[in-house]
Amino acid sequence: FGFDIDQLPHNLSLSLGSAEITPWQLARAYSVFANGGFLINPYFIDEIKTYGDEVTFKAEPLVVCHKCVDIEQDIDINEIEMKEEDQITSITETSEPSIEEEIESDANTKPIYAPRAISAQNAWIMNSMTQDVIKHGTGRRALQLNRTDLSGKTGTTNDQHDAWFSGFNANVVTVSWVGFDKFKPLGSIETGGRAALPMWIDYMKVALEGMPESIMERPEGLVNVRIDPVTGELATANNPDAIFEVFRIENAPKSTAESNQPDIFLQESDSGSIPEQLF
Repeated sequence: FGFDIDQLPHNLSLSLGSAEITPWQLARAYSVFANGGFLINPYFIDEIKTYGDEVTFKAEPLVVCHKCVDIEQDIDINEIEMKEEDQITSITETSEPSIEEEIESDANTKPIYAPRAISAQNAWIMNSMTQDVIKHGTGRRALQLNRTDLSGKTGTTNDQHDAWFSGFNANVVTVSWVGFDKFKPLGSIETGGRAALPMWIDYMKVALEGMPESIMERPEGLVNVRIDPVTGELATANNPDAIFEVFRIENAPKSTAESNQPDIFLQESDSGSIPEQLF
């Protein structure tokens, strides 16, 4: 999401995280999970003014609008990258009158909507999974912030060369990284949860102060299914270890491991929607 896919190495270890990206790129990628699935352009400079208070540059960030998703559904993500490069170029060039005219009429300019990068269902599931990292996993230290709307993921590279924590709620995305300028290990116990998470907590404690909690609304098209945690198939009625997991309706398991027979009974409502709870 935050980088050109051609920059990723074409090898089998890619799934293990062998690609190198920057905190800036990772924050852009995590913003897709935070805002419900839309690709935005991060930017350093909001606007530039002269001593006479005249605006010579104004950032034009993409607008995330869930209700407007179909208005500009043909937006190409590559066009977003080009627009970002154009904005960077315009900062270094001499200001032209046309830029000022454009800024003056900015109030009447149609907003440019961010393109959807992943489905709302995918974004919600990613939020749920990364919330569990903080509730039950390697990010448990963040529980000291006493918030229920935080998601995140620790990251530790081979031999502890890099320690990461990337986390967010619906309003703030923060990525913390610890490492040396020269590629060498941090130390055998310096994992993401130990080295990077504490400074993420310190920052978010200030950034989220006074900000009400914001829980992502669960979209339609998701179902809770009682599954066998060993096989991933539907759990039988007498399985004491069964757990509930959330699936997109089209990916929900349809049979038990023992019988391979359909064991989901979906009762459509009058509106034709799928019930959220199956069992």
